[in-house]
Amino acid sequence: MPAFPSYARVLASGFSEEAQPVVLRSDMERGVPKQRRVAADALVTVPVTVLFTSAADAAAFETWFYSDAQAGAAFFDWVHPRTRQLVQARIVDGDIGTLQPLAGAWRVSQRAFRLEYLRPAL
Repeated sequence: MPAFPSYARVLASGFSEEAQPVVLRSDMERGVPKQRRVAADALVTVPVTVLFTSAADAAAFETWFYSDAQAGAAFFDWVHPRTRQLVQARIVDGDIGTLQPLAGAWRVSQRAFRLEYLRPAL
């Protein structure tokens, strides 16, 4: 399985994650709503901002993303910044966001996009 490029640094500031519910809640005419589990695993979405410290790194990321192996939709190995565990993630909707320059001549740039991975039940 391909790995997320090491030169693409995930910035920790503003990091968050959101898990989709694994239960279905049904309101009742009276009394407490009923809940039942409908999924074993939760799909977790993580918005990330990735920093590139050179124009070559930004170009290499695009090459990695659009390569035949990745093709914008495949899962890849990614070290989760909070847990430091290796998870299989993918880029949501294949949308790598806008490349934004942070220093002149594109020496430093960033992209913001969302990753998703399946968090197994414990």
